[in-house]
Amino acid sequence: MLGRSRRLRSPGARRPALVWAAVLLAFAVGVALGGGVLARFTTDSDLKNLRTKVDQLEQSNAALTDRARAADAYAGAAAPSTLGRSLAGVPVLLFVAPSADRGDVQRISDRLTQGGGTVAGTVTLTADLYAEDKSERLRGVVDNAVPSGVSLDDALVDPRARAGDLLGAVLLAKGAAAAPSTGRTDALAALKQAGFVDFSGPTVPGARAAVIVTGGTVPGERAGEGQGIGRLAAALSRHGDGAVLAGRSGSSQGAGPIVVVRQDSGLSAALATVDDADTVVGQVSTALALAQATRGDVRAYGTGVR
Repeated sequence: MLGRSRRLRSPGARRPALVWAAVLLAFAVGVALGGGVLARFTTDSDLKNLRTKVDQLEQSNAALTDRARAADAYAGAAAPSTLGRSLAGVPVLLFVAPSADRGDVQRISDRLTQGGGTVAGTVTLTADLYAEDKSERLRGVVDNAVPSGVSLDDALVDPRARAGDLLGAVLLAKGAAAAPSTGRTDALAALKQAGFVDFSGPTVPGARAAVIVTGGTVPGERAGEGQGIGRLAAALSRHGDGAVLAGRSGSSQGAGPIVVVRQDSGLSAALATVDDADTVVGQVSTALALAQATRGDVRAYGTGVR
């Protein structure tokens, strides 16, 4: 009994327990170092690098902002000589898309007037015009509202394109603007009553040219709206002496309306585009592009032009 008790208390019997205790202690120390001191050093290093990158980006952004301000200042100062009286005697209609910024619309209007043009009227395009669940209703209203003596392009299948074709046919004329006839006024009234367009007064005056003002970036889930605006503007440009589709920054990317026009050589040959209408440069460019379009010189302006 005494011998057995001595064997249990011998150093050799206690060695495995000590080894395992040492292993566990080393593991615990390693975890503590990895999750504490070493991790702190790693995090501090990462944060330092991140702060450096943020500072560099802020400096680059500040430099770009300064350049944009300088460009806008120059464009504003040069606008009178750049535009001159290039739009003298040209009545213009503004078509305002749901996503358009009202400030952009007003400033574009001012530039058109500065170039000698007159804003004859404004047509507001409603959200219903681009709603997918109302497209068939739009098609029916458009086809039934076509006045006598007017024919739409049968190749235009999209309801928004057909609506643009109808609006152009009843409102825009080449060379001289004439007041819409009774049938044309009725067509506008039908679109307004159906909730697809809006305008003040009983009708909209006729004009020779048009500017379609839209917004900027179009989310993927609203891609149909961007395509619809582009197609409506393209169909509208078939009429009158010239037309411009002007959008904010981002309108020439992704699902933006200007993408639809610029990717189609046939559309871009007839419809001028400006993709930075939220800047002074873009607003002056819109008036300049319209003046050029009325002379058959159709161009694209903006940061998205390649």
